[in-house]
Amino acid sequence: MEALWRSILDLLSKIITPDWGELISLLPVALAGLVILWFALTVRGWATVGPARRAPSRLTPIAPPDLHMPGPSYAPIFAAAGAAALLWGLVVGGTALLVGVTILVLALLYWGREAIRDYDQATHAAEHAGMLPAVVHAGPPPGVHMPGPSFRPFLGAAGTTALMAGLVFGGWVLAAGVILLVTTLSGWLVDAVKEYRKTEEADHTGHLENIPDPVWPRRLIQVGSIIFVLAVLLQAGIIPPKAPETAGGGTPSGPAPTEEAPATAFTITAKDIAYDRRSMVVPADTPFTVTFDNADTPGISHDVDIRKADKTTVVQDEPVINGGDSTTYNFDGLPAGTYVFICSIHPVANMTGTLTVK
Repeated sequence: MEALWRSILDLLSKIITPDWGELISLLPVALAGLVILWFALTVRGWATVGPARRAPSRLTPIAPPDLHMPGPSYAPIFAAAGAAALLWGLVVGGTALLVGVTILVLALLYWGREAIRDYDQATHAAEHAGMLPAVVHAGPPPGVHMPGPSFRPFLGAAGTTALMAGLVFGGWVLAAGVILLVTTLSGWLVDAVKEYRKTEEADHTGHLENIPDPVWPRRLIQVGSIIFVLAVLLQAGIIPPKAPETAGGGTPSGPAPTEEAPATAFTITAKDIAYDRRSMVVPADTPFTVTFDNADTPGISHDVDIRKADKTTVVQDEPVINGGDSTTYNFDGLPAGTYVFICSIHPVANMTGTLTVK
C-alpha cells in the first residue's frame, strides 16, 4: 500500500511542479503535431466540400412475392444443444454418450420434420388448401443472387467431426482432424472468392452468373479417408508393426515367460492414449493400490476403473485426472476371478488391461 501511495505522489509531483526544461524541449514536437493536425483538418474540409446529403431511412427488407422465405425456427438451437450433449458424452463416456446421441438424433428429427412441413406448404399448397395451384419458381427475381449448390457444408461437418475425435483421442487423430478441417475450409474460401468475382463481373456486364456446378469430391473424400484411417491406426499402435517376439520357425528366442506373482501395489502410466501396463495380478479379497500417472498433454483426461470381464459392468469407478497430473487409487478387495481395468474416457484396446484376482 505504501509503494502505491508513493507512486501516486510521484505522479502528482510531476504535474504540480513540472520540469520546465523538459517541457521546453518538447515544444518543437508540439508544434509539429499542431501542423499535422491543421493539414489533416484542411484535407478533410476539401474532401467533404459540397452539398450535404442525408442517407435514406432504413427500410425493412421484404421478400419478393414469388420468393419463399422460411419463418423463424428453434431447430438450429435444439441441434446446437444436441451437438453439445454429444460432445459432452464423448468426453464423459458411458451412459452420457448414449444420452448425447439421443438428444442430437431427436433434435435432427425435429429439424427434418419442420423442413418437410415447410417444403410441403410451399410446393403442395393446392393439396392442403384445395384452391391454390402449386407455385413453380422459375428462378430468383432480378437482382437476387442465389449461390449454387455446394458440397462444402457436408465436408465441413466431416472435418469438424474428425477434429472433435482428435480432441478426444489426441496425437495422430488430432493432426488428421486439423488437416481435414483446414483443407475443407480452404476449399470453401476458394468457392467464396469465385462467387465474389462473379458478383464483380456483374457490375460491368449487368448479368450475374453462378460458378460452375460442383462435381463429387471423390478424390478429396478418398484422400481424407486414407489420412484419417492411417492416423487412427498409428494412434492405436497397430502400425508400424511391432518386432516379432519369436525367431527361427516360431520358437521363442529367450526363456519362457514366468507367471506373474500377485501384488498389492502397482504403477500405471498413460501416454499417447495407452497404458504402459496391460496386466495386474492381485490376491483375492485383499485391497490394493494403483499409482496412476497421466503423462498425456493437459486437456486429455484418463482414469483407471475396474470392470467385469464383459467390459461394461462397473465394479469400482475412480475419478478422472487431467493430463500432466497423477494420483493414487485405492481399490477394495475383490473375489477371485478375471476382471479388466479400463479408461472410461478412452475405452480402447490400448487403454484396457486384464486384472487377475487369485
